[in-house]
Amino acid sequence: MFGTLAASAPIARKVLAAAAHWHVEVKCGSADPVALQAWRDASAEHERAWELLQRMDGQLGTLPPALALPALQAAQQRRRATARILALLAAAGGGIALGQAGLQSAPWQAWTASLRTAPGQRRYVALADGGRVELNTDSAADVDYSASHRRIRLHQGEIMITTASDPRPFLVETPHGVIRALGTRFGIRCTQGGSSVSVFEHAVEVRCAARPGAVRRVAAGQQLHFTASGAENAQAMPAHQDSWLRGMLVAADWPLQQLLQELARYRRGRLACDAGVARRPVTGTYRLDDIDAVLESLCASHGLQVTYFTRYWATVSARAA
Repeated sequence: MFGTLAASAPIARKVLAAAAHWHVEVKCGSADPVALQAWRDASAEHERAWELLQRMDGQLGTLPPALALPALQAAQQRRRATARILALLAAAGGGIALGQAGLQSAPWQAWTASLRTAPGQRRYVALADGGRVELNTDSAADVDYSASHRRIRLHQGEIMITTASDPRPFLVETPHGVIRALGTRFGIRCTQGGSSVSVFEHAVEVRCAARPGAVRRVAAGQQLHFTASGAENAQAMPAHQDSWLRGMLVAADWPLQQLLQELARYRRGRLACDAGVARRPVTGTYRLDDIDAVLESLCASHGLQVTYFTRYWATVSARAA
């Protein structure tokens, strides 16, 4: 339907996603014209995506003015509209330029992902082939099944995959590379600094985005951290790596700062650790459904105190004498 609109070279998905975002902001009356023009001027591909949008404008539908909706409803409306427009743009611009090793992800893709969890939320999803994916806190992913492949694109956060028997290859893409399942159960965690894969059954193969020809095999009981440019040596997987599936976090002689960094993933806002207690060792099992209650218990048992500057900004320090 849109074939006549596409230029000779496909437009990258992250560019189409940004264009869709700008389109929604313009339609809602909240776009900054100077910032929009700067984005368009940044590259020829940006301008080509914007021109494609203008030609398709009559097919993209209308949006209610943002000011006519409550803030939360307006945000939800924008996300849904952006996702719908991105799907149309991808069909028109051929904009899925992922390559064979790595997902060129962007914030827009996480915001419009089909599978999402908020901080503190977990989610179970049954896959069409009989497998399953479980999403941990603050995660975003897309599922792409076709006649030739099974693919999950993890934009951010953490997932656990249990694959089903199927002749099609099963791939998980992150911004740092591609994991190929070899009949397995495995977890993937994706942050800005890199991705980690933990294998619970059988094995996986890992290809870094910048080195797709180099294959690293990770066996059951091992964990591998990798970036787009390379991978570390596989290590023995830490105990209780999948405890989040049961809503628990198990710490064994962790520095307090490490524990708080993990707990912060399950709570909105900022959770800081005072430098004076950052290295204090902590051991325990902590429930993930009420982080503020965990902090209260932790402070009571370890001579600490938590100071709330706002509801979403807390710092743990030594208890005042």
